[in-house]
Amino acid sequence: MSGPKRVLCVCDDAERRERLAAPLQWSAPDITVDTAPGFAAAIEYVESDNVDCVVSDYGTVSGAPAILQTIRERHPDLPMLIVTEYHTPEGSGTAVAEVVDFVDELGQPASDEAFAGWVADSMVRTHTDASPPGGTRPEDVVRDVKQGLVDAKTPMDIEQAVCEELTLSGRYEFAWIGEYDTGERQVVPWVTGAAVDDWGIAETFAVDADTPETLVERVLRSRQTTVVQEIADHPLSVPWEDTAVDNDCTATVLAPLAADDELYGVLGVYADDPEGVSGMERSAIEEIADTVSNVLHSMALRGRTDQQERVLRRYERLVETVGDGMYALDSDGHFMTVNHGLMAMTGYTREGLLGEHISIVMDDEDVRKGRERIRELLGDDAETTAMEMDVHTKDGRTVPCENRIALLTDDEEFRGTVGVVRDITERKKREQELQRQNERLEAFAEIVSHDLRNPLTVAQGYLDLAMDQGSTNQLDDVDDALDRMEDIIGDVLALARQGQTVTETEPIDLTATVEEAWSNVSTESATLSVDDLGTVAADRSRLLRLLENLFRNAIEHGGEDVDVRVGSLDEAGPREVSDPDAPDVSDAVEPLRTARFFVADDGRGMPEHVREHAFESDFTTSEEGLGLGLWVVREVASAHGWTVTATESESGGARFEFADVKRPRE
Repeated sequence: MSGPKRVLCVCDDAERRERLAAPLQWSAPDITVDTAPGFAAAIEYVESDNVDCVVSDYGTVSGAPAILQTIRERHPDLPMLIVTEYHTPEGSGTAVAEVVDFVDELGQPASDEAFAGWVADSMVRTHTDASPPGGTRPEDVVRDVKQGLVDAKTPMDIEQAVCEELTLSGRYEFAWIGEYDTGERQVVPWVTGAAVDDWGIAETFAVDADTPETLVERVLRSRQTTVVQEIADHPLSVPWEDTAVDNDCTATVLAPLAADDELYGVLGVYADDPEGVSGMERSAIEEIADTVSNVLHSMALRGRTDQQERVLRRYERLVETVGDGMYALDSDGHFMTVNHGLMAMTGYTREGLLGEHISIVMDDEDVRKGRERIRELLGDDAETTAMEMDVHTKDGRTVPCENRIALLTDDEEFRGTVGVVRDITERKKREQELQRQNERLEAFAEIVSHDLRNPLTVAQGYLDLAMDQGSTNQLDDVDDALDRMEDIIGDVLALARQGQTVTETEPIDLTATVEEAWSNVSTESATLSVDDLGTVAADRSRLLRLLENLFRNAIEHGGEDVDVRVGSLDEAGPREVSDPDAPDVSDAVEPLRTARFFVADDGRGMPEHVREHAFESDFTTSEEGLGLGLWVVREVASAHGWTVTATESESGGARFEFADVKRPRE
């Protein structure tokens, strides 16, 4: 060696780790020995670039096969020695893989010196110094097969690395790997690299409890290597027995391929040596089978991991593209995961939500209700629950939502919740519209059964009286009753036609519309004064109906000479609010300008108890029946999304104030 070298001994057992390090420390003073208790520590040492050789035992590598693959991938030129103990009828000892040598059990002076010497050689020899492949000794076979398996990625790679190396230069007559198909309960041979024309590789071997036991079945059931020294005389059915005898094969070894309770298949080797298979050869084949098992197990784990990652990516894609908001909370109610839907709904970024308590988007009452629902889920067998709540956005808006909640558990321990939040704004609008429709239907029924019947009865009575008396004096009363019926029918038609939600609006000059509505009403000696009210976004015909009803109400209750004023409540100018119906909160929302105005008179006004019920369909102060005029006013305002309030004017008369009246976009 040209200078001090550093060796890393990796072992997950402290006693074995000391047995690996001690011979190097005693027998090779020029070698600096470090130890690592397992995979993570070993990788950290190797990544430091201060290691010249890695030594580990077979047990550690078997328990964490990824350590060999990781070191080989990152540092292909770094020597790595694998030490394994073996036991045969001829004796026991310790094998050093890749150094191609066997020594007695560590702890003996001669063995320690030999072991230290091989470690030293591994750090100074090059690839051209290594012994050539193809040797027939068991250790040569193990070395060549393991080297071939280092880069194996597919079953074909394994088959080539194992079967071709085992049959190279006449080492063995035939070798094969059989995959155990658990569904079909049979062993299916892979294509081999030796004399496939002479061997019926298309044959499969059943593993069936209802048929006589075969050699393959015994090996799979016992998971023990079986050596058959006389193929022709063996009592169990040997795979390709006749072909083996025809090719002068005398013995066969069949080893199970299994790892971590997973059964992958069998490895079979046929020998034509008259002396059969030695104990050293059996140990070598068993070691190869163990290595193949670990490689297959690593492939299976990688396949499962890749599959899980693909499924996870699909779920992540689904979660991110779904329109509803989705989240995961820890047990204390803090956001752990959010999707794009929730970010778009709330206006917060992902970073703005993660780690925050859910109260950032919910009020305290909804948080309390949510906790109650979670306690209910924890107390029964239900998987999900749902609740309505309001989501408070970053820009101050409130979005009505439905939240469907499920529990996150681990070993029956509560870890948090997941939820799907759906915007139900449109559903709420439909519910409100349905409620208004139901109210109108109830009012219609009341009108038909009472209001229309009363003037009809009056008209019928006066008409009968006129006919009995042969006089027309009562016909004026009949005409009044019919006029009342016409007014009622007009109000009913207004409700039927104008109570639906306004879907299309146009810019309306509010001042001109007020004056037009006044001209449509019989105003007698009443007077109107109107401010400059600007332009609003409305349905023109419905707005006219609203104003006409207010003017008729003022004249009816305030007198024929009542003074009516229509003015603006926006002393500081029109307000600006964000559109609550904007489709995407993540986009910049153009502000809508809103207006407020009032209609007031100087009549006798309405007492407070009357104002509280003025807009109800079944409330009236008239002895002639229901007062539908103000109900029509409320319905038209609601259809536009406006709010209307009844109050008292400065002169003590009635005053109706309208808010949230949208102005058209400029």
